[in-house]
Amino acid sequence: MMPKSYLVFKWTVYSLATLLLFALQYLVLDHIQVWGLTPFLYPMLPAVAASFEGLRRGSTFALAVGVVCDLLLPGPFEGFYAIAFTLTALIAALIAENLLSPGFLCGLAVSAMSLLLTGGLRILVQFLSGGGYLGLMFRMVLIESLITLPALVVVVPLYRLIHDRCASDY
Repeated sequence: MMPKSYLVFKWTVYSLATLLLFALQYLVLDHIQVWGLTPFLYPMLPAVAASFEGLRRGSTFALAVGVVCDLLLPGPFEGFYAIAFTLTALIAALIAENLLSPGFLCGLAVSAMSLLLTGGLRILVQFLSGGGYLGLMFRMVLIESLITLPALVVVVPLYRLIHDRCASDY
């Protein structure tokens, strides 16, 4: 059992790193456009963290990141990001525990999954509300995912460093 002070320190470091990545999104990525779309970093953050930290801790972190995103970003409905990110974290943790070892390849897989799942859920909500062209929406989600994935070169090493450096001997 890990001491509570260790857990508080570890998740404070994860939170600060995530805040730094939020700043990267706001200050840099929001100003990049490819075919009229900007990279959307937020869904990959809880997925990559969950691939390193596991099902319970990863999904709790994803829920917290989702709540913050729900407060900061427009979404299809209130609580959308909390639900979507928690779901992606659960799937990411299962992938890391059963299919791929946590690392860059696993980060690529869970990030692609998280971006596509979050986009797919946005499409589903839009479709159920009676609007939009499905083909165009799928194309937009695919392009958004492809232009976001290069951010893995920052996200995976940062979260791996935190995971490795904050490892406990307990």
